[in-house]
Amino acid sequence: MKKNRRYAAFGILGAVLLPLYAWGQGEETPNLQQGIYEIAPAADMDFVLDVKTCTEEPLETEELQLFQPLDVNQQKYYLERLPGERFRLSLVSTGEALTCGAENSLELAPAEHRSGAAALQEQCWILQETGDGSFYFCTEEGLCLTARGLWNGAGIGLEKKVGRATQKWVLKKAWITGQDQADTDQVNPYGENGPCAEMTVMLRIGDRRKTLAGSDFAAWMKEEDHKLSLDREAVLAYVQKLADQYDTQGKARKFHTSYGEEITLYKGNFGWKMDVEETADALIAEAQTAGRHYLEPVWDHKGVLFQAGDDIGDSYVEVDLTGQKVWLYKDGEKLLETDCVTGTFGTERQTPGGVYSIFYMQSPAVLRGTGYESAVTYWMAFNGGIGLHDASWRYGAFGGEIYKTNGSHGCVNLPKDAAKLIYETVEVGYPVVCYN
Repeated sequence: MKKNRRYAAFGILGAVLLPLYAWGQGEETPNLQQGIYEIAPAADMDFVLDVKTCTEEPLETEELQLFQPLDVNQQKYYLERLPGERFRLSLVSTGEALTCGAENSLELAPAEHRSGAAALQEQCWILQETGDGSFYFCTEEGLCLTARGLWNGAGIGLEKKVGRATQKWVLKKAWITGQDQADTDQVNPYGENGPCAEMTVMLRIGDRRKTLAGSDFAAWMKEEDHKLSLDREAVLAYVQKLADQYDTQGKARKFHTSYGEEITLYKGNFGWKMDVEETADALIAEAQTAGRHYLEPVWDHKGVLFQAGDDIGDSYVEVDLTGQKVWLYKDGEKLLETDCVTGTFGTERQTPGGVYSIFYMQSPAVLRGTGYESAVTYWMAFNGGIGLHDASWRYGAFGGEIYKTNGSHGCVNLPKDAAKLIYETVEVGYPVVCYN
C-alpha cells in the first residue's frame, strides 16, 4: 500500500509527545482517554477496523474493512481529543486520519495538525455513548461509522444512524508494536468467518441431492489483481464430474422385454445429459450470496428416472425389430400390442436399435424423402427422420418378414388404429425402445 511516511512519526510518537492542550476543553466524555486503541464492532469483537493491505505488491487504493486482530499498527488508531467534545482518529502505522471524504465516503487522509478549531471538520468525530459501553462514531453531518457485515473483509462505510448493532463500536486499549503492516487484502468470502462461509447450495438431481458447502467454493477461488473470484474452470471441472456420474445418455442400461428377457441397450439419444457450461454458470450465479440455495442442473436432454441402470421407467413404446412387434406401455400397463414393418433389412434403410425419445409429433403430416412423398395421419419422430406412423399403403399387411424385402425407409409403419392410440397416449419425451 502506498503511504506518505511523513506522517509516520506522528502515528508512532503522538501518543507520548502530542500536547494535551485540548484535554479538558468543554465537558469530557466519561471514561474516555486519549491513547492508542483498536476499534472493534460491539456485535463481534473478534474483528477490528483494518486497512486492506498487501505487503508483496502495494495496492493502488486504501479500503477500510473488518479483519481479525493481527497485532499490527495498521489496525490501531490514536484517539485525540479536540475542542467541543470532538475526536480525531489517526492510524498508528501512517499517521493518516479517519476522514469523511467527498460524497460522504470514508477514507484515510493526511492528518491536519493545526490547533483548536482549525482542525479539519472532515476529521472530527463525535463519539456518542450507546449505554452499553460502546460508542457511535458520528460525523458532523450526522452519519455513523457502519460495518457492512461481520466477517474478514466486510466493508466499512458511513450511513444514517439507526442504532443497529453494526453501528456500535468498542475502543480496545492497544499499544504500538514493531510491525506496521500485514497482508489482509485477499479475503475468501467462503472461508472461515467469510460472508458465505455457512452458505450451501443443494443440487437436486432427480430424486437425489448433492450439497455443496462454503468450503467447497472456498477451494475454487482464484486471485487476480488483488481480487478473488470463483474460478469458472474449477467449477466446470466439478460439474463435469457430476455429468460423468449422472448422465445416462449413451450408457448401457438394462431393459426387460415383453418376452420376459433382460437385455442390455447401449445406443440412442434417450437419457439424461447435463449441460455442463450452463449448469456451472448457474452454480456460480447462485453462490454469490449467503444463505441456503436450491438448484437443478441444466439438462440438454432428460430421461424419466434416476434409477441405477434404468432411466426409462414404465411408460414407453417397445419395438422388436426382429419379431416386427410394437407394444405401448403406460404406467406399467400394456395398452397395445401390434404388428409393424420397419426399415428394409440389410440396407442403409434398416431401422437402428437403441433407446430414443419422441421429439416431434404432428397430425396429419406429409413425409418426404428421396424419391417419395407420403401422407400420414399420425407422425411421431424419435430418431432424426425416423418415426412411428400409420401406413395406409400397406393395406393392412404388417409383421412377418415383410421388412426383409419390402421394408420402410427406416420408420416404424403401423396400422392406423394402432398409430392413433399411440399418438393419443404419448407426448414429447416419451421413450421408444428398439432392439433386435
